[in-house]
Amino acid sequence: MSDNTSAATVPELERVIQAAKDSVSDDMISRLAENGAQALDLLDRLNRSGFERALPILERLLDNGDLQRVVDIARTVAAAEDAMNDDMVGRVAQMAAEALNVIDRLNRSGVGRLIDILDRLNNSGSLDILADRLPRLIEHIEMIDRLAGCLNQGAQDAKQLAPPPGGLMAMLRLMGDADNQAALQFLMSIGKRMKISCDMGKS
Repeated sequence: MSDNTSAATVPELERVIQAAKDSVSDDMISRLAENGAQALDLLDRLNRSGFERALPILERLLDNGDLQRVVDIARTVAAAEDAMNDDMVGRVAQMAAEALNVIDRLNRSGVGRLIDILDRLNNSGSLDILADRLPRLIEHIEMIDRLAGCLNQGAQDAKQLAPPPGGLMAMLRLMGDADNQAALQFLMSIGKRMKISCDMGKS
C-alpha cells in the first residue's frame, strides 16, 4: 500500500469514528452501561451459586436426550393447562373434594378394621374358601328369600286358623288331608337332609 493511499484512508476512518460517536446518544450509552452491569451481576451470581457444577449434568442430559424429553414434558403440561378451561378446573376440583370426602368417610366408618379382617382371612386361607363358595351362596339367595316369605306367610295364616280341638280323631282327620301329608313329607325330607349335613359336620 502506498503512502498516498494510507494518507487518504486515515481521514475516512476518522469520519467513520466521528459518525459512530454522533449516532450514539446519551440514552443509548446509559442503556448499554446498564445492560453491561446486569450482565456482570448475572455472571457474578452464577459464579457464587456454583453453576459450573451443573454444566456437566446439563451436558449429559443434552447428550442422552433427557433434556429434550424434559422440554417435551413441559410443553405437554403447558398445553394441558392451556386446554383446561375454568369449567374443567372446577370439575376437577369438585372431584378431588368428593374423593377426599369419601376417604374421610371410609376412615370414620372403621374400614381399617375391615381391611384387617380381610387380611387375616387371606392369611388363613379362609378368603379363598369364601370366594369359591360365594357364587353358590348368591345362587341360593333367591331361595332363602322365598323361604323367609313362606315362613312369614305361614305364621300369618296360622294366626287366622281356629285352635285345634285336640284328640286322636282330630289328628287322624288332619293327617287324612292330602295337602297336610305333602307338607309333612316336605318337612321330613328337609329334616333328613339337615341331619345328614350335621352328621357330616361332626365327622
